[in-house]
Amino acid sequence: MNLQNVQRAYFLGIGGIGMSAIARYLKMQGAYVSGYDKTPSDLTDQLIAEGIAVHFNEEQSNFDTEADLYIYTPAIPQDHPYFNLVPIQHQWHKRSEVLQWITDHTKTIAVSGTHGKTTTSAFLTHILYQVHGQSSGFVGGVMSNYNSNLIAAPDSEYIVVEADEFDKSFLKLNPEIALITSLDPDHLDIYGSFDAMKKDYQAFASLTKTLVVNKRLLDDFQEANHSYSALSNSNNGYEGANIRVVDSQFRFEVNHNGEHLGVFTSQLPGRHNVENAVAAISIAHILGLSMEEVAKAVGSFKGVHRRFDRVLENAHVRLIDDYAHHPTEIKAAISAAKELYPNTKITVIFQPHLYSRTRDLEDGFVESLSEADVVILLPIYPAREKPIDGVSSANLLKKLSLKTKHLVEKSHLGKAVLSLSPETVIVLGAGDIDRSVKPLAKLLENWKPDVE
Repeated sequence: MNLQNVQRAYFLGIGGIGMSAIARYLKMQGAYVSGYDKTPSDLTDQLIAEGIAVHFNEEQSNFDTEADLYIYTPAIPQDHPYFNLVPIQHQWHKRSEVLQWITDHTKTIAVSGTHGKTTTSAFLTHILYQVHGQSSGFVGGVMSNYNSNLIAAPDSEYIVVEADEFDKSFLKLNPEIALITSLDPDHLDIYGSFDAMKKDYQAFASLTKTLVVNKRLLDDFQEANHSYSALSNSNNGYEGANIRVVDSQFRFEVNHNGEHLGVFTSQLPGRHNVENAVAAISIAHILGLSMEEVAKAVGSFKGVHRRFDRVLENAHVRLIDDYAHHPTEIKAAISAAKELYPNTKITVIFQPHLYSRTRDLEDGFVESLSEADVVILLPIYPAREKPIDGVSSANLLKKLSLKTKHLVEKSHLGKAVLSLSPETVIVLGAGDIDRSVKPLAKLLENWKPDVE
């Protein structure tokens, strides 16, 4: 389909991070864009402010029967009533299908992986846009530099795309360069097993001309053209070296097969983000960009909303917001907080996302959450799922060996946090927990610990 001919587009699940980027893209192409989402969010607020019509109830009168393109996300349950309302001459198209149309005729750089793909694709989008100019990016998070998940340069030579493994969407792409950041069990409700998930990642890897992988994955992707790491010292591939914290920022060198490429400074916390930066720098080097210009872009990158967002920091308390919803991501967030704020009590607020993920990765959640000093669990955010017998936040809480742990409803969250004399608070989860961050920041802003 030629998307330039689309005059009206309707989105089912328009508030999703991937869906909203395509909605913005079509709006920029001149189309009238509207859509439904279950829950208001900061992102839907932004879409409405940009002139996109968003509604939150399922009344039939809100559905646009005059659209010439209907797009849905597989996160929407298949029994949603709107699936039956499309005029007979049209059909529903998956988000991944539309992204395929957008990228078909442009050199595409696809970034995939269980963790790190959002920050890495955002890093790379920022670098290419700042250094190369004629580059666009569809990112699975809101980039702080642009307050958007989309950069759409006219006549782009390159498009950076966050390649999502959920629903096997990444297999729709035809990337010039593909990068794989990590590979851990996830989305087992889709794949059934980790082995099946690996096979589809290998199918994704076979779609590209140039494959770049994290060094930890070389056994699984021996056909890789390039590898990167910030944790090894082998003089082989792209490597971060001499990593240190200077003035609350990470400074590091990057070498390629032993050749020094430059010194880089990143505002992003955590050594995992140094590795994400090395991944983006490696792609920039493969494309032949000036490392001096790349270093400037790396230094100016402010990160992605809800990726270790330091929402509040004063003499008494710190509040961090992060999208982490997988055990490995939770562990990385807690580790980054401990490095930045040593000798403070780490309180983690976690809203589990999906019953199936909570069940499948329970041992990992118990291990990673136990790295905190205090844990507050919220009820599981179901998203597209129905409850599963025996799977609940209460059962997860029982298995945590921590002395201080609580299960609270979202409406009682603020009171629960204040009662625990907080020092460093991390809000984690991929559901609607983000809606609680601003109210919590407001509560904590003027809070002071009781001093006898």
